[in-house]
Amino acid sequence: MYRMRPGKFQPVYIAFLIPLAVIIAACVFVVARREFHKSRPQFDTIAYNESPEKMRGNHYNLDAQIESKLAMDEGFGKILAVKPIDGSSRLPVFVPDSVASDLYVGQRFHMTVLVKDQGLIQAESLDKY
Repeated sequence: MYRMRPGKFQPVYIAFLIPLAVIIAACVFVVARREFHKSRPQFDTIAYNESPEKMRGNHYNLDAQIESKLAMDEGFGKILAVKPIDGSSRLPVFVPDSVASDLYVGQRFHMTVLVKDQGLIQAESLDKY
């Protein structure tokens, strides 16, 4: 019969602790990411259409579906026409290639956007859903 010696570390503990640590780290990452996105206000399409300059320099969350590609410059980025999920009017959004390169009409995204000079809406992150 096999007996454990006191003070000797068993490999079975490692086999249990590593996956447990990975699961805990993944849960913390997901919760932290959701809380980070909740802290930003939702993009207000009506306010943007009235005066885009008032929104300049601010970050917003935007849930939208890609309706069409308006322009594309290889190595620079794309300008997309997106339809916000709340049903408001279409918006032009610039998506740099560093943020996403493979985008297709019909895809839906949770976006973090920045309103830049002259009302340009630039995507800073995209999460497909």
